Amino acid sequence: MSTATKSRDEFPVAVKRDLATRAAHFCSNPRCLRLTAGPQTKGKRGLGTGHAAHICAAALGGPRYEPTQTPDQRRSIENGVWLCRECGDMVDKDAESFEPEVLRSWRRNHEAMIAEVRQKGWSSTIELMRAGQAEPGLARRIVSIFEDRRVFWATFDAEFPDRVRASLDQLRSELTKLRSDCIAGNPIDTAIVSLLRTIRSFFDIVEQTDLVTLRCDSHDPNWRSFEGALGALRKSIGFQVATLAESYSIRLQGEFSQHAPHA
Repeated sequence: MSTATKSRDEFPVAVKRDLATRAAHFCSNPRCLRLTAGPQTKGKRGLGTGHAAHICAAALGGPRYEPTQTPDQRRSIENGVWLCRECGDMVDKDAESFEPEVLRSWRRNHEAMIAEVRQKGWSSTIELMRAGQAEPGLARRIVSIFEDRRVFWATFDAEFPDRVRASLDQLRSELTKLRSDCIAGNPIDTAIVSLLRTIRSFFDIVEQTDLVTLRCDSHDPNWRSFEGALGALRKSIGFQVATLAESYSIRLQGEFSQHAPHA
């Protein structure tokens, strides 16, 4: 082992495994939808393309190195974020654009999204849907109103935050109306409640931000917060709608289908 390797405070295997699991093996970058695990094209082995990235560098001279950290802190799970190889390379080569707090917010928002869509209530609802115990017509209506929303697929720099707010407000109104056609507590009703809760979480994050005047500016912390929240929203909604569509053999259409992550 080289001296350079010895001087690096690498993550233990257990930390790498936990970071991958907590991210559900998806890249934590809100702009990225890559799944970082799967089967090899040939053979019977699994293929991993993910990376346990250091938020603050593992060694002196590395990207975002923090001299006040102890070796244990550099090796801890709190100093890590799960990324695909491409995003891991990007954040290290452009460290000034990807400061520690940016990477922490990626991880925080991504893990919150994973916890939300993997919770027991949602999982149980999907199983009931797959058993054919909910209305297929309502499922199609839910999918269609999300497919028609550019807020879920337009490039970030093309979005006006106030238009995003208006679109999501209208979406909440339409979902609430759909609930009136459901039996309270049935699987479709539970799915709608989960989608509404996801949208509300986005509004909670940007509550203190003036969305009317906010514009795309990578140096503005308010924009970065908005961008991260919107990325997490897109992933969470994408998981839920894609799973709903799969449960009813509904084929996703248009731009939404190209940007929705699949569980």
